[in-house]
Amino acid sequence: MFPKGLVIAVCTGVVSAVILGIYLDQINSKKQGLEFVEGPSLSVITDKQNYLAGESVQIRIINSGTHPLVFSDNTAKLQIRALDGTTIFSSNIQHSKLDPKQESVFVWNQTKNDGTAVIGGRYVVESSTFTENEQKITDSITINVLK
Repeated sequence: MFPKGLVIAVCTGVVSAVILGIYLDQINSKKQGLEFVEGPSLSVITDKQNYLAGESVQIRIINSGTHPLVFSDNTAKLQIRALDGTTIFSSNIQHSKLDPKQESVFVWNQTKNDGTAVIGGRYVVESSTFTENEQKITDSITINVLK
């Protein structure tokens, strides 16, 4: 019916694709994980990486260290930038200080600062703050907005 070599090649390809898919999925899920460390640390995490146009993006800003983090009142605590570095959205978060393991949640509705909707593409969600001794800490994550 089918040549034996063809059947073996197709079966090998299918098994290899499944193993590679499982491996890549594990790498992706480790990337989204949160790890608490000794010293000052800031983590920015979204609920997923790919969003449909108009879908709400839940952003968690977490103090993942052991020292309190202080957010300045005169600078934006959350920025969303296009990959060329252009800031399309900036906002403050709820807390001006995050104690260790404390978090602030922000929901972005995929609009720019001027109220217009963003187009499909890749965006960088970034937050920066200062430790109690004025050391700047920044973390970011890249998300995709699909058309």
